Amino acid sequence: MIANFFNKTKPVIIVNLLLLFTIFYVAATFLFKTIDFSIASLGLNLAVFVGFFFMLLLINFILRKNNLTEDNSYALYIIIVLLGSFYETIFTINLFISNLLLLFAFRKIYSLKSGINTESKLFDAGFWIGISTILYTWSILFLVLVYIGLFIYNKITLRNLAIPVVGILFPLIGFFTYHFYFDSTELLYNRLIFNYNVDFSNYNQLKYLLPLSLLITILLWSIVFLIPKIVQVSTTFKSTLQLIIGHFIIAVIIVVLSPQKNGSELFFLVLPSGIIIANFLQKTSSNTFKNLVLYLFFIVAVVVYFL
Repeated sequence: MIANFFNKTKPVIIVNLLLLFTIFYVAATFLFKTIDFSIASLGLNLAVFVGFFFMLLLINFILRKNNLTEDNSYALYIIIVLLGSFYETIFTINLFISNLLLLFAFRKIYSLKSGINTESKLFDAGFWIGISTILYTWSILFLVLVYIGLFIYNKITLRNLAIPVVGILFPLIGFFTYHFYFDSTELLYNRLIFNYNVDFSNYNQLKYLLPLSLLITILLWSIVFLIPKIVQVSTTFKSTLQLIIGHFIIAVIIVVLSPQKNGSELFFLVLPSGIIIANFLQKTSSNTFKNLVLYLFFIVAVVVYFL
């Protein structure tokens, strides 16, 4: 059954998951995108596709390196199926690059628990969030996650509080200097405007409503199930789980405020949702329930391509 198959992290399983993403990517591209067969367009699509492969492998590395889940592939499976369900995420290049850059920041934030090279990690996290902010303004909210990590892992000092700010200002000042030198500061200001949109009427479309309903239902179930478990798990993972929930809350805020409401903004929810649901599934003793949840996510991801 599917739950037993993904209850491992063998290379062959990762290959199968990458193949699954390839199917979603190709299907979405041919069904929902106007294909330009010019060399430039094909090259761009190939580069984005390879970029997604790199992103998924990086996610898997972060999950394993920081023990965000147990030794299984549930999280990566959920992430890929969610990307397939919200296929607009595949077409929005600036959001893809922004989320890819944020992964480098998340890698540093989640590794704060080790206590090794803390100052370097804080600067790097701020730096990557700063670059991501240039591409997608609301990414700056993930700076809060750095401070949540400092608080949870008891790393608060005046120096540590200042370093992430220095890190995030470094690329922003460089970006400002570039536009100031070429007298194009208006482009800079337009790029850094915090536009927002709280009109969710687009989500009434069945292609959004169906996967969102499933995702929200399973997430609420997972969080309600996991919160009482926090007091029962080891101190180390308890802190990590609190950080994951903080990550999820910030992602929800970004989705709510996002000026785009076409499904691409849900990219920010994919990683924390996958981690939370994976932790829920691995603590569930019923294989039947695990199979049901995993099959439901896959079925919904396929159905949206026919809506």
